[in-house]
Amino acid sequence: MDIITLLVICLVGIFAGFFGTLAGGGGLITVPTLIFIGLPPHVAIATNRLGAVGLFSTGWYKFHKKGTIDYSIGLITGIPFFIGSILGAFLLLEISEEALRKIIAAFTVAVLIIIMAKSNIGLEKRKDVILKYERILGIALSFLIGVYAGFYTPGFGIFLSYVQILLFGQTFIESAGTWKIGAVMYSVATTIIFAFKGLIVYPDAVALFIGTASGSYIGAHYSDRIGNVWIRRLFIVSVLALALKLII
Repeated sequence: MDIITLLVICLVGIFAGFFGTLAGGGGLITVPTLIFIGLPPHVAIATNRLGAVGLFSTGWYKFHKKGTIDYSIGLITGIPFFIGSILGAFLLLEISEEALRKIIAAFTVAVLIIIMAKSNIGLEKRKDVILKYERILGIALSFLIGVYAGFYTPGFGIFLSYVQILLFGQTFIESAGTWKIGAVMYSVATTIIFAFKGLIVYPDAVALFIGTASGSYIGAHYSDRIGNVWIRRLFIVSVLALALKLII
């Protein structure tokens, strides 16, 4: 692997880390890049997973220092997400990937319409008390998102943000930190699995790790200055990109 290619991977990682730590969907940028430089799809996904550890762990650290993470909500959504992601590959063996993509794309567009119609969603914290049915629904949806992540990874951070914003009343900045809890558990566990299977290209993964960690640090550090309005716009762009990718 030549130094120019590694530099390109690192630079792409910086952009993906900045974008992904605020709005989710960094994998929509990094996985295609790794495939473009010549990695087989399954190797690209495995290599990207190690790179994503840099994004999620750095984002978690920075948002924790800023005090924007709600660990109660993070565990309510993160633990079932983690369990679902482990089970996902086994539970979805009989489901057509193409059909799943279309269903998720339709769901994505529907939620995007809700977010755009209700302009205040995610801009201000809406509630301090979480009702019992909201907890139950949040756990169920997080588990299903985990199953999705175990089957088809890109965009799961966007879906976790859906749950935390629409059900638990978080702002975009709060959800950007809170969903990192489940993401770190998921990315570390699956990276270990991929490492044992010998699927990770380590020079590429390290370059991507450095890039995503740097971009995530910058994005999380300046999240307050960027504000919920601009993060909401980044979120909408990433949702549209995810929907188009799933449909196409």
